[in-house]
Amino acid sequence: MLNHTPAHPARPLVAALLGLALAASGLAQAQGLSVGAILPESWPSAAQAEDMRDGMTLALKTSSLQPAPKLVIKDSGCDAKKAQAAAQGYVAAKVDLVIGGFCVLGEVPATLKAANIPMVSANAERLKSHDGLIQLGRVGAGAAEEIAAKLRSQTGLRVTASSACWIDFETPVSDKYDAGLCPTLPVDKSRWSEVAAAYEAAFRKPFSVSAARGHAAMEVALAYLKKQRTASRAAAAGEALNARTVLGQPLAKDSIVPEDALQLSFANRTVKPGSRDAQVMDQLVKAKSCDCKSGPDCGKGTPWAGMPFTVVPPGKQPAACPQVLASR
Repeated sequence: MLNHTPAHPARPLVAALLGLALAASGLAQAQGLSVGAILPESWPSAAQAEDMRDGMTLALKTSSLQPAPKLVIKDSGCDAKKAQAAAQGYVAAKVDLVIGGFCVLGEVPATLKAANIPMVSANAERLKSHDGLIQLGRVGAGAAEEIAAKLRSQTGLRVTASSACWIDFETPVSDKYDAGLCPTLPVDKSRWSEVAAAYEAAFRKPFSVSAARGHAAMEVALAYLKKQRTASRAAAAGEALNARTVLGQPLAKDSIVPEDALQLSFANRTVKPGSRDAQVMDQLVKAKSCDCKSGPDCGKGTPWAGMPFTVVPPGKQPAACPQVLASR
């Protein structure tokens, strides 16, 4: 007679539960996304970097992508070397996506591209696009300095294209210069109002431009990551480009540069009536005013025709030109 011991009735149940536990663990790991963000924390303004971070946090907390990705922040101090070190750290940590370029790009996009890590660039200036790079900027690479150089040579005015306005999008110009070229801020008014209310309730402070830049960049990143779960990288990029943010949708093509991508603002100083400076300022305002009707006739016949900048008339606030800064 054979001695047969029957299987323990609990073993199949234990095995099944263990299998479910392992599957759940694997799913949790698959969903454990992480997003790196390179922010200008140590310079020029910790407060602005904090607002950028808070804008991102709000987007994460209100996202339909749950569990929300982990946000990992590194400081650039607006320094290309520090930004590069941060990017290398993210490559080593194998994050799923990086948001950066609020004030410096350097070699960060190339580093992330080589590691096959997608990036959402929040820099106002655009680089040549490549797979995995989604850009919120509307200004072509080098375009601002090129325009500033032409204005300096053609008008004799001291024009700068390098100032803090590339971070905060505010327009005041240092008295060292006659005028400054700054990137403009496209605003989706209804989305701005909606997100601003939620932000102010959550953080008990005004919804700033910096917070809007952080929120918009994170919304684009989340759209990318959500689509990437079930589709190709190209499809994820397409979904990100369709994201409706407080700052509108990202530009799909580098060749599309809005006519109001830049804004020329004059310093708060008086000019002598009839002087060359006064004449040049008058010509610029008439040809490229942000009150001018948009289209090919704006600035026609002037050396500045076709250049993607508008002018805020001296003494006026940007609010006079809602198509340039709708949030003001």
